[in-house]
Amino acid sequence: MSENPADGVAIRCADLIPSSPADAVPVLLLHGFGTSFDMNWRAAGWTRALEAEGLRVLGPDLRGHGDSDKPADSGLYLPEHFVGDLTAALDRLGVERVDAVGYSMGSRLAWELALTHPERVRRVALCGFGPADAFEGVDLSDPGSGDTPFDSVFRNVAGLPGNDPAALAACARGQASRPFRAHPPLTCPVLVAAGSEDEVAAGAQELAALCGGTFVEVPGRGHANAVSSRILRQAVVEFLTS
Repeated sequence: MSENPADGVAIRCADLIPSSPADAVPVLLLHGFGTSFDMNWRAAGWTRALEAEGLRVLGPDLRGHGDSDKPADSGLYLPEHFVGDLTAALDRLGVERVDAVGYSMGSRLAWELALTHPERVRRVALCGFGPADAFEGVDLSDPGSGDTPFDSVFRNVAGLPGNDPAALAACARGQASRPFRAHPPLTCPVLVAAGSEDEVAAGAQELAALCGGTFVEVPGRGHANAVSSRILRQAVVEFLTS
């Protein structure tokens, strides 16, 4: 566990070091809303695929999720708090630079990390993510009660084992209070990928174009299942190792 010195929130971060040292920088995997490192990445085969390439994998459970602390104060879920968690974890592990791979909310945080600490990020893969406001139309006093794509996501994850609905609602409110802005765009190499049926990631192709990056569409996949696609995994691995 590492602790954010700004607010004392403790974060669990897996550190999977390959048996053969690699010259490549470590890969920081940032999971989506309501999941965890194990659920989002390990169970979907990502750790095996990256370790097969000799890559060191860093996998935090973001605050409010998994085995990390779950505060109920929405003010503790602003993007800069998440970024502080990540830099504190990297400092504790002695890691200067990473390749950041995010899914959904994790992609937004990968963007924030690369934007505010460009010296610590070599390249970024944004999966299941687009420039649209994911919280548009959501009743933030009762997330999950409506019919927006995010409401559907919230309902699907709120009851999963280990999740705290109050913490997840606070996380949603904190994130929504700082709407995503695609300007200025990232200047490091960027890959953007989304399922062809993913409403949450609307505009992903336009986001890739804004950054001068590459766009990959995952045919027939939506927001909930694109992360397990072999097509997506292979595209990201090729992007990281090219």
